Amino acid sequence: MLQRSSDQPYQIQEEAPSPVVAGWQQPTVDLREMDRILRRRYKQVALPAVALVGLALAYVLAVSTLYTATSTVLVDPRRASVVETNQSVLSNFGTDDATIESQTLLIQSVAILDRVIRKLKLTDDVEFTPKPGFLDPIKRLFSSSSQGDGASPEDAARSRSVEILQKRMKVTRQGTTFLVDINVSSESPQKAATIANAIADAYFEEQVRAKYDATRIAATWLGGQINELKSRVGVSEKAVEDFRSANNLSVAQGVTVNDQQISDLNNKLIATRVQTAEARAKYDQVQEIAKSGADPGGIAAAISSDMITKLRTQYADIAKNEADLSSKYGARHPLVANVRAQLRDTQRLINDEIRRILDSTKHDYDVARSRETSLKQSLDQLQGISTSSGQAQVRLHELQREAEANRTLYESYLARSKETTAQESLEMPDSRIVAKASIPIRPSSPKTLLILGLAMMLGLGAGSVLAFLTDYLDDRVKTLERAEAISGVPALAALPSINARELAGRARRGRDELGRHDPRTMKLLPPALQPPLMRYAIDQPGTFFAEAIRAVRLALQRTMRLQPIKVVLVSSALDSEGKTTLAVNLAQSLATLGIRTLLIDGDLRNPQVTRALCPRAEIGLLEVALGRATLEQAILTDRSTGLSILPSTTVQEVEIITELMFSERIVDVLDHLRQRFELIIIDSPPSVPLVDGRALAELADRIVLALAWDQTPGEVFSHTIDLLAPVSDRILGTVLTQVDLNRLQFYDYYRSSAYLKPYAAAALNPGVAR
Repeated sequence: MLQRSSDQPYQIQEEAPSPVVAGWQQPTVDLREMDRILRRRYKQVALPAVALVGLALAYVLAVSTLYTATSTVLVDPRRASVVETNQSVLSNFGTDDATIESQTLLIQSVAILDRVIRKLKLTDDVEFTPKPGFLDPIKRLFSSSSQGDGASPEDAARSRSVEILQKRMKVTRQGTTFLVDINVSSESPQKAATIANAIADAYFEEQVRAKYDATRIAATWLGGQINELKSRVGVSEKAVEDFRSANNLSVAQGVTVNDQQISDLNNKLIATRVQTAEARAKYDQVQEIAKSGADPGGIAAAISSDMITKLRTQYADIAKNEADLSSKYGARHPLVANVRAQLRDTQRLINDEIRRILDSTKHDYDVARSRETSLKQSLDQLQGISTSSGQAQVRLHELQREAEANRTLYESYLARSKETTAQESLEMPDSRIVAKASIPIRPSSPKTLLILGLAMMLGLGAGSVLAFLTDYLDDRVKTLERAEAISGVPALAALPSINARELAGRARRGRDELGRHDPRTMKLLPPALQPPLMRYAIDQPGTFFAEAIRAVRLALQRTMRLQPIKVVLVSSALDSEGKTTLAVNLAQSLATLGIRTLLIDGDLRNPQVTRALCPRAEIGLLEVALGRATLEQAILTDRSTGLSILPSTTVQEVEIITELMFSERIVDVLDHLRQRFELIIIDSPPSVPLVDGRALAELADRIVLALAWDQTPGEVFSHTIDLLAPVSDRILGTVLTQVDLNRLQFYDYYRSSAYLKPYAAAALNPGVAR
């Protein structure tokens, strides 16, 4: 339970380092310990959560309820134009993210919101009118300019309404799509929907206005450019005509007369040369036939001549007739002679025709050659004239190109101007509404559950961090293991605290005894008048408190069996750590076993034992040590327990106390008492602030250190052990006092009341331990 179960003296053994399995590391986070920390410091965990939830609840109750309406707009990059043109003045939107984000920011621009403010007259709406605040005078002191500088009251009011509207709206893009949501919050659901739709309409109007303005500006600029180009075209064309007249470069069908004549002569010369070549070929053929003596009738001209063809046909008919007549009448018949005369005449005609054809071939050749020579001479003459006017034509071509360029540019600008004029009155926005804002039926702000939930989570998180930090920084001793680790000696027991209400109730039971008590004759208070806590172990033997006292007694008895022990010093590091309660209850517990036990109040500066048990004592330890009284006169005996008590009277001279503790007189007193009593329990002064306790520790056989649970800092307790280093071998152990067993389960479950409740049903009263 609250004591060690071993029958052997406690020895701290060094733990042999356990072999670490390869690849395994000891965990650095103990989840059970973290759970215990949070449970034992639940107040610190809950306090920030309660505070934040309270603040969040106050905020939810104080803030205005807002409704959010959403209008969805599609930024359409594939918008179709009403008037098909080659290119718009303002091109359609691109499809990149930057363009969509730019349109998102444009919807929130001051120009669009100002249009909405004017349209809905929000400057007259109380919701969009700034409310005076406590910090307004301070803000005006630090503002760079006053309201009236350069702005009318109407403009200033609209500007403030625009700022409020910007805070009440949120424009977001749906993922990576072309859809943009316009969210507007207002205290009125109808107003939120109206404003959201008005912003979408104002956005479309701004798009149309921007395109209209750009188109109008472009049309005006194009008109000016057209007028300038028109005059330039007239000037350039007049320059061409003037230069052509000055240099006799008349044009017919797009070319000059001289060039046209050269072209015609050149064509005629080519045709004449072809005819000359044909005539010469015919003439050369005739000459070859004449030289060779061949039949000239075989030439192509003779063959193709109709006259010769007819004559030859006639000749063939006459020859046939001659043959018929010759076969019929004979060769000498007059008819045959007549036919033969016809044959000779026909042959003569054929020969004459052939000679005429031969003569005409030569004549045709001479005529063709003469014509070719004449055309060549005329062409050479015209080419000479063309060469002399070449520089003028180069300049003329330059003027013509310039005039043509001016004319082309003028026509292009004129066509573009007409397209722009047609487009000016037919501009369409590049976006369209996908879903108009509807009237919301549920408020969007404040999100009560979300705010309270976040406040709770943040509070619990902050509280947990605070609890871990506080527990980490808390160096107070709370477990027996912690006491053992610091002191190096066993922790004997945990002495629980007693309910103050119970102690008060037990104290009221002694009122009847108070009337029968005579302080002049009875130096020791009767049991009923003694503080209940000083007799709690023997009055309530079935409690955890009594069990803890018996655990200390058992450790002391175990040591007494092995070694001669007479003087046991009960001390503590600081005052009010329960050492007096421990010493008195331990002494009474030993006395009830029949052991001759003496309880000495060794705290001469603050005699708590004397003040609790025998406040009227006039003789004590100091008087005995100084030889002013005997032990028999000073020692008081409690008949109910058989415990002997050596009190300490109040001493005014502090230097006497210090000198006494280091004198041989106190040694002599203790030596004398060792012979009369089996065990002496000394309630010592605290060791850290006073040297008296350390001096008494030099005279004790064993030392029991009391330290208040959850009160004594580990550093102070460690310092106490260092101060008692010369007598460290005499320290029997430590006792945790004033332990709250219900809270102890969050530090040491197996020594808490939770673990001991099954054993407290009959003999123990679990309601007394706290």
